[in-house]
Amino acid sequence: MANEQHTRSASVRPRAEHDRSAPHGDPRDVLARLTRGTDRAGRVTHTEHLPPRNGRHAHWPDRIRPEVIEAVRRTGIERPWEHQARAAAHALAGDSVIIATGTASGKSLSYLVPVLSTLLDGSEAPNGRGATALYLAPTKALAADQRRAVAGLAAPLGTAVRPAVFDGDTPVEEREWVRLYANYVLTNPDMLHRSLLPGHARWSSFLRALRYVVIDECHTYRGVFGSHVAQVLRRLRRVCARYGAEPVFLLASATAAAPGEGAARLTGIRPVEITEDTSPRGETVFALWEPPLTDYEGERGAPVRRTATAEAAELLTDLALDGVRTVAFVRSRRGAELISLIAQDRLAGIPAPRIPGAHPDTAPSPGPPPAPDPWATHETDVIPPTGAAPDAGEEPSAVAGPGPGVGPGAVAGPGPGVRPSTGVEPDTGLEPGTGVEPGTGVEPGTGVEPGTGVEPHAGVRPDTGVEPGTGVEPGTGVEPGTGVEPHAGVGPDTGVRPGKGVGPDPGVMADTGVLTDIGVTTNIGVTTDTGVGSGSHAEPGTGVGSEQAPPTGAMGPDLAGRGVPQGAVPGAGRRGGLSSRIAAYRGGYLPEERRALERALHSGELLGLAATNALELGIDISGLDAVLITGYPGTRASLWQQAGRAGRAGQGALVVLIARDEPLDTYLVHHPESIFATPVESTVLDPHNPYVLAPHLCAAAAEIPLTEADFDLFGPETGSLLRKLEERKLLRRRSTGWHWTRKERAADLTDIRGSGGRPVQVVEADTGRLLGTVDAAAAHTTVHEGAVHLHQGRTYVVRQLDLEDSAALVEEASPPWTTMARDTTSLAVLDTEAEVAWGQARLCFGSVEVTNQVVSYLRRRLITGEVLGESKLDLPPRTLRTRAVWWTVTEDQLDAARITPEILAGSLHAAEHAAIGILPLFATCDRWDIGGVSIALHPDTLLPTVFVYDGQPGGAGFAERAFHTARAWLTATRDAIAACECEAGCPSCIQSPKCGNANDPLHKRGAVRLLTELLRSAE
Repeated sequence: MANEQHTRSASVRPRAEHDRSAPHGDPRDVLARLTRGTDRAGRVTHTEHLPPRNGRHAHWPDRIRPEVIEAVRRTGIERPWEHQARAAAHALAGDSVIIATGTASGKSLSYLVPVLSTLLDGSEAPNGRGATALYLAPTKALAADQRRAVAGLAAPLGTAVRPAVFDGDTPVEEREWVRLYANYVLTNPDMLHRSLLPGHARWSSFLRALRYVVIDECHTYRGVFGSHVAQVLRRLRRVCARYGAEPVFLLASATAAAPGEGAARLTGIRPVEITEDTSPRGETVFALWEPPLTDYEGERGAPVRRTATAEAAELLTDLALDGVRTVAFVRSRRGAELISLIAQDRLAGIPAPRIPGAHPDTAPSPGPPPAPDPWATHETDVIPPTGAAPDAGEEPSAVAGPGPGVGPGAVAGPGPGVRPSTGVEPDTGLEPGTGVEPGTGVEPGTGVEPGTGVEPHAGVRPDTGVEPGTGVEPGTGVEPGTGVEPHAGVGPDTGVRPGKGVGPDPGVMADTGVLTDIGVTTNIGVTTDTGVGSGSHAEPGTGVGSEQAPPTGAMGPDLAGRGVPQGAVPGAGRRGGLSSRIAAYRGGYLPEERRALERALHSGELLGLAATNALELGIDISGLDAVLITGYPGTRASLWQQAGRAGRAGQGALVVLIARDEPLDTYLVHHPESIFATPVESTVLDPHNPYVLAPHLCAAAAEIPLTEADFDLFGPETGSLLRKLEERKLLRRRSTGWHWTRKERAADLTDIRGSGGRPVQVVEADTGRLLGTVDAAAAHTTVHEGAVHLHQGRTYVVRQLDLEDSAALVEEASPPWTTMARDTTSLAVLDTEAEVAWGQARLCFGSVEVTNQVVSYLRRRLITGEVLGESKLDLPPRTLRTRAVWWTVTEDQLDAARITPEILAGSLHAAEHAAIGILPLFATCDRWDIGGVSIALHPDTLLPTVFVYDGQPGGAGFAERAFHTARAWLTATRDAIAACECEAGCPSCIQSPKCGNANDPLHKRGAVRLLTELLRSAE
């Protein structure tokens, strides 16, 4: 097998040709131009040069059908890479396999070739569907991209391979065809949980022939969301066994530590690991970039850095001027819009070259006079406030059709990032990490940088702007918008208004709420007269599909989305010049708008794109030259996944990680070894969490009665949980096993992307219009009285929060401030499961009960973040039973660290804040997945104690990971505090804007000495 350097890797399809209107040269030269001048040069803290790598070819296994090999050759791929051939051989041999190789290494082809070969074999069966395959994607955009790739690759095979997407965008009339005739179904875990498994009888012919289950981007299934998906997959295996099928699982993952172990936790099956990447790679220049300090002062006079959002917009502008095709990744939806708007504004006066074959609508038009020197630092630039000026493309009356499956007459609002005002569209694809800091109404990018030390104390994400609380599992890298109305379980095509039909059936459940000991919520949708619950995605009255062969020539409907006219790029600049080649890509666009953006990126029509993490997940955007990563994305796996978007097909690439003003980012840009010399994290999930498992046992019993033979499949907690479910009258035991006997849909007991509880409806007070829903766990921090709430690009202020009726009344307004909730937290130890002695200190792990209460909110001026005032709130406390890691110190250790009683509380508090900020470096969590408490004398330990806990009922595995990596974690925490150049503490080290105690007391030097003594005792 020869070593060769190739210009194209063995991916699903060849690169799209694109315009190179301005040669950009070597990535080293591009970085040199970006850092011209002493001011810019000082912002680069480290540059890593990753050398190119040659590829190694192999031959496809003999069992692959020659027609499939020929179809692959037609895409320009003569031979596979070694890892592709190995994966295909294992798949054909019936071995489940996980492919954990780098971005653009051809993982898709690794599983597609054996799957297509098997489907081709199955097409020769009497019913034309002797073999089927199921593809699961975390995002609808990825599923749509894969459907196009499969259709293109399989085109020479005729009607033997019939791919189809089955998600919330699939019209009802097309779903029948998918069930009866498609043999490669692309869907997501939500639809599997709510529609396919509960309606498995209608899918019997498909499930009986199921040979492969493909789980793409499986590293995104982590934390509580990953635990839910693990139980959904166990239910799938159980239902398949009912029909005599035992599918092989083919998993594709970003590079991860111990990928086989993570895959085994996810599926319950130990797969073969394929981790050696034998594809070629061009040189990558990776720069770590720290924005400069500004003249502004933050809380208690702390220095404030320029926001990463503003810095990314400036760099995107410069790269566009240099002709460098770039994607700027940003964590928030509004941040993506804002970066795009700023870049468009600066590029409006720069003429754009004609793009061969471009639609006339995209031709550049004369713009205003030339912009100022693009290489200037623009430190005094004002970031546009919420609700950007009309000339940025926003139209106040943007109109859209009725949602997914919108007809051709719908008119979408043309403005960048302006979501057409259609009321609530629950499944249009909002990504996690898309916007509003709970309790702030701040879209990061409106001047207050996300991740500025925000410490969510109960797992509430500070920068999600999902419409806040739509049930998205934070940090999963997973796009909501998978066909499920968050929490309500209301499908977009059921005809039920989002938010209606939610809550317990009043005639059935008198004791509504959460079953706190097992975590089953009773927010079940009301059953309709069709026999399908209001949360259903199943169609009533369809019955079981026949097993006849599809009609001759039946390829089925085009399920890839109805495109907008070629050249009409949503969100592209409308002011002429180069601005027409800059756009934003984020959730909230209609499906046809997302497809138009993807086409424009493929073709080279777009030169710069500001994107949320929807583009991180495997969508084919080959041909990029540079990637800007606006803030550490939470895990090294996501970091490398985003970085890999550039330099595909063996090109050289530039990657720039721009640090936000928060502890972890600051630590990373000054400790490059934590990125370049440290393996990626292990995927953390706990499928046996009783709060996760209990509702899935109910769902499984509704699908097929549970028996003791199922205990091994669902885990050791199954027996005890079944008894509790019996006591709660959710299940009934009979001679044949445990049965679901209620009229409601058991699948509606849990939202696999949310934390449960009845959602709070956000209602416009003057019109009664339902704007959306907010997760019950986030309501106190996001829609309290006086909170600034953002929805579809419009700003509202909460007039009243009615907890009894689960409603928040809002009125449209444009205050010059944002809001941020403050809370207080107390914690009681319930059980200590593990304990390690660190000298006199103790490191512990166990179960705790956390009591949290939102007590006030701050008003902060847009742009500067200046605190304008604090208002008190009167909200009830809430409790959470979860898992925590904690450490104690003795009086002798305090003396050795020179910690006097006067600075003890501040030292512990500062250490707690920093430890929360650094933990994502060691566990696959985001800082909003965890919370913390510190106390100078805790009543349970009787010692000074710092706690860090999971923000989900029953825990998510993050605190346990922290316990096992405590020495490295706390060492990094101490180093991050010590390395910060501030005098007494700032958002980059120990401050948290969400701190319920207003960041008082904090003692930076005391925290360093305390952690040093603690770690000395651990040696």
